[in-house]
Amino acid sequence: MPTGYFVILLPIDSDYKIMGYYFKEGKSDFKITNDLFLRLNLDHSKNEYNLLKIKDLQIFSYNHKFKGKITRKASGIIIGLLLNENDKPEKFRSSLKEAAEAFEIPSLNILNKSREEFELILKDIYLEHLEPLIDILQPEALKASIINITKFMLSGDKQERKIAQELVEKIENKEHIKISENYKMAENAIKSLDYEKAAKFYNKAAEIAESFYIMDIATSLREKGDFLQQIPELSKEREKIVQEARNALRNEDFHTAYTYYRRASEISKRLVQFDKEEEYRLKSKALEDFYKIDEKYRKNK
Repeated sequence: MPTGYFVILLPIDSDYKIMGYYFKEGKSDFKITNDLFLRLNLDHSKNEYNLLKIKDLQIFSYNHKFKGKITRKASGIIIGLLLNENDKPEKFRSSLKEAAEAFEIPSLNILNKSREEFELILKDIYLEHLEPLIDILQPEALKASIINITKFMLSGDKQERKIAQELVEKIENKEHIKISENYKMAENAIKSLDYEKAAKFYNKAAEIAESFYIMDIATSLREKGDFLQQIPELSKEREKIVQEARNALRNEDFHTAYTYYRRASEISKRLVQFDKEEEYRLKSKALEDFYKIDEKYRKNK
């Protein structure tokens, strides 16, 4: 489970600015140091998503590029989720992106917020976007969210009041529970590595969520489904590349081998599979070093 998160602003004309922290337990010794920022900034110069492991903590971060007028003052933000060492970062991929995008909403006016004002916003965005979906998608939590929507609609025009009544009827018929059921079936399909089936269940859950007008949840579910649909093809591509690396290694073609392993590492990062990313990156680095040493001594012969 996440223990908290932070947001770093990347201004155009000055150094980075720590906008604030939010910790679920209310306090923590965790701080962004200059060294830690440099590591994050360097990694994000190459990748949108990044994972850093520090002792018993994982920092799963996303580099969000701003669009529109705000880019005159800042290029974007780095948002980092603090996870325990046993948490799986890939589960938070879409929600981390959504949270980052939420900070760009013009009405928040984040560039003109004090640290204290910003940290009040951090909690709201955490609860709306970063709280694990398994908690948000509990039937009672869904029911509460939908009821809040109906209350808002009841103060609207005739059409909105009609929609509100239809939503109440659907809740009474327990149709909202189908969102939870499809989500759980998607999670079970993932455990069986059946990503195609998981994507279908996620998209079905998203479709039902849209019918209840809980659009933030629908968007998160839809993105999970879309991402899972890419996994089989990317995995096959990586498998082929790794095999090419092994073939090159058997032929003592170390340059080709480390190049292929580097590509496998990059694909693993796109898949948010950081264990594989590390494995292939380290193999690539070791073979690259060996190749350079081998070339040096070949020239000296």
